[in-house]
Amino acid sequence: MVDLNNTSEHLYDLVAKDLKKKIREYYFGQEGKIPNYLQLTDMYDVSMSTIKKAMKILNDEHVLISRVGKGTFANKAFIDGTLNGENYKKNGIDRKKTGKVGLMIRDIDGPYFSGIYKALADKADTLDQQLMLTVSRDFHQQEDSLLRMMMAHEVDGILLTTRRKSIFGSKIYDLLHEQHIPTVLLHDVYDAKLPIVDVNNYMGGALAAEHLLAHSTTNLCVIVGEHGFRADDLRLEGFLDTLRQKDVDVENRCHVLRYSFGTENTAFDEGYKLGMSLAIRNLKIDGIFLFNDLIAMGFQKAMLERGISIPDDIRIIGFDNIERCTEARVPLTTIEVPRYEIGLKAYDILKTFMREGHSKVSPRTLLDPKLIIRESA
Repeated sequence: MVDLNNTSEHLYDLVAKDLKKKIREYYFGQEGKIPNYLQLTDMYDVSMSTIKKAMKILNDEHVLISRVGKGTFANKAFIDGTLNGENYKKNGIDRKKTGKVGLMIRDIDGPYFSGIYKALADKADTLDQQLMLTVSRDFHQQEDSLLRMMMAHEVDGILLTTRRKSIFGSKIYDLLHEQHIPTVLLHDVYDAKLPIVDVNNYMGGALAAEHLLAHSTTNLCVIVGEHGFRADDLRLEGFLDTLRQKDVDVENRCHVLRYSFGTENTAFDEGYKLGMSLAIRNLKIDGIFLFNDLIAMGFQKAMLERGISIPDDIRIIGFDNIERCTEARVPLTTIEVPRYEIGLKAYDILKTFMREGHSKVSPRTLLDPKLIIRESA
């Protein structure tokens, strides 16, 4: 009934999927009474631990309901397709309206996400909708749990951010797609089945490269996050492509450094440590692009403490244009992300998704960034 030799998925996930299939096919009869744990271990020839994990998945997804003194039964809302407010029609899906929209962001206190949240909150107010806010703090398990909670509360749609490099094969995202729950991602990510709204990261990298190159006589440097995050990859690609288009010998004149950075809470300190350790003079770097304003400001602090003048010795460009950029000791040149506009656009796309379905929205909507020139470059 399940392939016990399949090592690409956890055994309990395979059991859970097979149980859902059986429930939809009325394998357990019209009443849908589920065998007890011991019977299920015999049925699937797996351990009790595997069965418990599989059943927890089904309970968390509200596939099952318990009746005191009678046992566990299939949730008829799961069988007939009305779970989480869904009502399937022959030519589409008509969802019951709850007036609630789920929002999951990675950090409410950080300057980047707070800008997006303000737009979403303002938009929800104008539409008289309730915005259910949750914060994942970049923990994947918490992210999964919060999304399941939103689904259980029968929200009309979901707006979210994730720190995943890819959502391919992520069970919770597959579930959102399979259950036709309107969902919009608030930044670019690989392998998304869900629509994306973000800044044009490639263009942002290109703007930074063009500006630094216009004032550079020696070498440039670009610092982005670790390989595999789409936003970082695109910023780097835009930066390097622009240098090549200007006939720059990228291999010899541009240093590319990739780091595994933490959260917005640690970004400034990480930028400072990086600035204290990087051999700017030995590498003959006179222009540097860092993928985050907080990292750039921490880096700037280190340069000044080392006696390296900004912008005379080195020009620095960040990314985001958070409010603190103007408060830096040397006001920071940066690539502005239209965070408020991203929030408004994402909400509009979600409304279209909820009203007309997935096929009526663009898979990727990218807003143009803008170069903001200040004293650091």
